[in-house]
Amino acid sequence: MPTRLFLIPALLTLALTAAAAHSAGPDDPEAPVPPAQYRSVISGTKSYRPVEPLPWGDVNRRVAPKHGTNKDGAVPDTKGTAPNTGSQHKH
Repeated sequence: MPTRLFLIPALLTLALTAAAAHSAGPDDPEAPVPPAQYRSVISGTKSYRPVEPLPWGDVNRRVAPKHGTNKDGAVPDTKGTAPNTGSQHKH
């Protein structure tokens, strides 16, 4: 029984080694080579040419946070918080 358990992995290793020996190596002139494909070196790049500036009011409204929300979009809880009395340390 223990011999059979050793024999199966040994035969499997031998079969895989033999298959690797028959595969094409980098020095084989008869090895199959995929065809070369043309791809432009600038494909996928973004144009950074100058453009006319946008109206500043529209840009500000687009990037400004929505009224009454914080960065993650949740409405801040202001109940139970003390108003800012100016007693905090200022630099």
